[in-house]
Formats: sequence, C-alpha cells, structure tokens
Amino acid sequence: MQETISMTAQERQEFEAFKAKKQEREARERRKADRETFKKLSEEFVNANINYLAMHQQATEKVINDLFKEYKHILELKGEVYGNRVDTQDSHTSTLEDGSASITIGYNVSIGFDGTESEGVKKIRNFINSLTDTQDNDKVKKLSKMVNTFLKPNAKTGMLNPVKIIELSKLREEFGSEDFNDGIDIIFNAQVRSRNSMYVSGWKYITEDDVPRKLEFRFTV
Repeated sequence: MQETISMTAQERQEFEAFKAKKQEREARERRKADRETFKKLSEEFVNANINYLAMHQQATEKVINDLFKEYKHILELKGEVYGNRVDTQDSHTSTLEDGSASITIGYNVSIGFDGTESEGVKKIRNFINSLTDTQDNDKVKKLSKMVNTFLKPNAKTGMLNPVKIIELSKLREEFGSEDFNDGIDIIFNAQVRSRNSMYVSGWKYITEDDVPRKLEFRFTV
C-alpha cells in the first residue's frame, strides 16, 4: 500500500518556489541553447552563400562597366545627331523597333540643397500669409495647408522633398504671383544633383510554357 506524503503549508511554499526556480533555470538554459543554435545556423548561412554573392556582385559590376564602355560611342553619335550635350543626361535608353526589348543605362541621382532654398521657402510663405485677408478665405486656407505640406522638410535629412517641390510648382497658374514664382525658382536653383551609383535596367518579352510575359530587370553598382 502506497504511503501518502503530506506537506505543511511552509513545505508546499518552499516546494513551489523550488519548482519556479527550476523552471526559470531550464527556460534560461533553453534560451541560451536557442541563441547558440541561431548563431551557428546564421554563420552556416553566411559561409554557404557569401562566395556566390560576392562573385555575383563582381560579375554584375563587370557587366555594367562593360556596357557603359560599349555605349560610349553611341552616346557620342547621339550628341552629334541631336546636337545636345549627352554627358549631362542621367540616363539613356535604347529600344528595339518592334518594341520587344529595351535597355537603359544611367546613374542613380540624389538631390540635395545648397542652403539658399530657405529664402525661397520664406518668400512663398510670406506670399501665402498675405492672402489671409482675401474674400475666399476657405480656399486660401486649403491652399495654405497644401503649400505647407509641400514645404515640410524630410524628418531624417531636414531637407525639402524634391518631388514635393515639383508638385508645388504646379500651383504657379493657381496663384499667378511673381513672388510665388520667384520663391519656386529660388528653391529649384538651390538644388544640387549628385550622381552616385550606376545602373542598367530594361525589359524583354519572353515566352514561357507558351505564355508571353514581360521580363524586367535592374542592376545597380
């Protein structure tokens, strides 16, 4: 006959505390083991793929550099034929006559500002403030809100958004103001364009399983 073991309240409390500590220790050991497993798997992943990726990047860089060199004489001819400076153009596209394939080579461009754009922003805001006494006050409020949204600087860079400035410039006719236009011109003239990475993009129509589709690609180095 099995003997029943009884515990006092104090003994049960101590036993529960022991169990809790044991479970906590086991959970801590599991976390440690899981982290070690993660680090091991992560390292294996890098070792298994890094050489392929590095070689792929080197091959891509060579392809893009070769394409730029090969296209150089075409750019020179383009400048002669159309009478413009092709070196100031950020990208160039060549497309087959039947529209089945196209290649674009170019530079990714970042746009910043030289600091004088603040004068343009000030001029535009002064102009908007001068409209507050007009009869169509509701319209002015809406336009003012729109303008302030376009002139809001990027939270990270602290600079104006070039795309928003382009949108803002579409309001030239809406306002018909020399001050507004001058403010826009100041901002545009304050833009500093910087070429950084090179890219090759394009597309080709292919057929897979008797189904035609447009295969698009883009490589950047």
